[in-house]
Amino acid sequence: SGVGKTHLMHAIGNGIAGSTCMGAQQFVDSLIAALQEGTVERWRARFRAAGALLIDDVHFLAGKERTQEELFHVFNDMYDQGKQVVLSSDRPPKELEDLEERLRSRFEGGLVVAIQPPDRGLREKLFARFLARADIEPEPSLVMYLADKPVASVREIAGTIQRLIATAEVAGTTVTLDLAQGELDGPGSARVPAPKTMAVDAFFLDDEKVI
Repeated sequence: SGVGKTHLMHAIGNGIAGSTCMGAQQFVDSLIAALQEGTVERWRARFRAAGALLIDDVHFLAGKERTQEELFHVFNDMYDQGKQVVLSSDRPPKELEDLEERLRSRFEGGLVVAIQPPDRGLREKLFARFLARADIEPEPSLVMYLADKPVASVREIAGTIQRLIATAEVAGTTVTLDLAQGELDGPGSARVPAPKTMAVDAFFLDDEKVI
């Protein structure tokens, strides 16, 4: 999550004239509307006539049997016609739970590319860009210090910049290397370790309910 999948999907969609590009939830919603209105054949024709099919966050289709069935047929039609199909997910096809085996095998039959968290070189460029975008002079020492810190996603980089900007505003100063070191390495940044054992209601063990 947060490594640029959706940005890449939009870039591909913008580069392909006449492509159909939507999120997985939109795909589901459009099918539900077609089922309710009795226009499923028109829904199928719309997708099968597209020049390319791009679906973002396809992992949201897990457990949705009817949607998976329709996607299976759309996928096969487009594949047989040699049309481009691009899917994004937060995990590899083999790790997608509640996904029909026939769909999983088709997903695995294409080119599967893992997008890794930004490495140091990319972190340096991203921190410099986010700082400049916030009208903050990207001093080399500040950028290098920030880039030395591993992050899991681009969103985490953006969040770090917002955190520094907020700290600087409260202090009535600007974002500098000293301020960043004090905020990110100081006592306030230390995480309090969770207790080794705790009694928790079963409700809170379900991530979806917690969110």
